[in-house]
This record gives sequence, C-alpha cells and structure tokens, in this order.
Amino acid sequence: MLARLKMRLEINKKEFGYYQSSNMQGILMEQLDSEYAQQLHQQGLKPYSQYIVSGESYEWVVNTYTLEAYHKIILPLLDESFCQMTLEKGGANITVCSKELRTTSRQELMNEFYAAQFSRYLNLEFITPTAFKSNGQYIIMPDTRYIYQSLMNKYSAASSDMEMYDEETLEQLVNNSRIVQYRLRSAFFPMEGIKIPSFKGEIGIKITGTETMAKYAKLLARFGEYSGIGIKTAIGMGALRIKSPAQGQGNPVKGTFAKEKGGRLE
Repeated sequence: MLARLKMRLEINKKEFGYYQSSNMQGILMEQLDSEYAQQLHQQGLKPYSQYIVSGESYEWVVNTYTLEAYHKIILPLLDESFCQMTLEKGGANITVCSKELRTTSRQELMNEFYAAQFSRYLNLEFITPTAFKSNGQYIIMPDTRYIYQSLMNKYSAASSDMEMYDEETLEQLVNNSRIVQYRLRSAFFPMEGIKIPSFKGEIGIKITGTETMAKYAKLLARFGEYSGIGIKTAIGMGALRIKSPAQGQGNPVKGTFAKEKGGRLE
C-alpha cells in the first residue's frame, strides 16, 4: 500500500524550507511507537520518505510504501491531537492547518502499468536536493544507471513477494535510455553540521527500447514519487515528481547547471 499525507503548515518564521526536513524527521519519530522507531533506525532502506515544500505556503509531505509503515507512521500523524509542534533547533512554532491523505494500492500501480498510455519520454522533477552515492563518493549529477538502480532497490525492499532489481533489466534500461533535456542547479543539504552536495531541477529521459521497457521505467518513477530517489530520502532528500510531457520534448533543449550561493539556490 502506498500512502501520501500532505500537511499544510503555519509557521512563525519567515525562512523555512527543505533544509528543515531533518529536524522534521525528529518530530515524526516522536509520534511513533518506540519499538517501531528503533526498528526503523536499524533498517537500511526505510519504508517511508518525507520532505518540506515551500512557496506561497508550507507543506510537509510524508509518504509510506508498506502497509505496516502506513499503520505505524501515517495513522499517528492523522490523529487529531497531532496539530502543534516546536522545533528545538531554531525555535519554530508550527501549526498543522490541514491534512490531506491519498492512498494507492500496489495493484492499482500495476494496473496503471498495463493500461497506461505508451510514451517514450519520462519527465522527472527532483523537488528537494538529490544525490546518489557510489564507492564512498557523492554523485551530484543525474545518471540513468543510478536513477533506475535506486528505484529498483527501493521497490524490492518494499515488496516481500516481488524482486524488482535485476542486473540484466537494469542494463537494458540504461542502454536504451538517455537524458535529452535538463534544467538543473547544484544544491547542498545540511545534516548534522555537514552539507551534502546534491542537485535539484528537472530532466527529460527518452527511452528507445520496447513499449514494455518504457512502461516499466514509468512504473519505477511512479513508485519513486512515494519512496523518493537516491540517498537520505527519510530526512528530506530526493523527493521526486513525474511532470507532464512538455511540447517539443523530442528535441533536446539547452540546459543549465547553476551553483548555490550563500546557502541558497540562485
């Protein structure tokens, strides 16, 4: 079962954004049963993701992608008593103004896979700073191998009856996919006194393989909207969204890769 809980927040501070997500994870852990919280701490891939979206208003989004995580994480947050919180770091007082829950079964996701309109283009938006890690090094540019590998691993970890990671399938996806457009900027995600180098923005992927392969890539991305992508998705990194196809997306467009200035994106 996949679930997304969007909470609109009212905050007594002018500056509040994705960089507070790691602190919000602490708030989340406080709402959980202590035994389950300890279990999550010991797990490698977590069955949830969460992140902050800022703009005209603030939203805290918490996703789960197992039935147990839905019951243990989402339901406590839905309780009426969960409406006020205070961040120790920064002293922000937060009020939850509204809560919106959306659920999707794994079967519905598979039905969408078989019935979805066929498209060879996949447009992805990395909402919060995103990075991958390989051989101890941060990968701060999107790469189809790391994108597919991350999503396949997360899907497999969340499913007790389906192994999504397969080296041959991964190779086919990578060999038949290429990034044809991008609009990216570098970013840093603060965590416990360090800044993790990462990226934000959008990319367009063209898939030249079979129809089944293109649909499979879309299935992985749809799951990624709940699991997040890359590293540290439980503390606010790697929030992913599929965007509607843009006109003329078959032609590559000139992209940008801007740098972060003074801790803020330019």
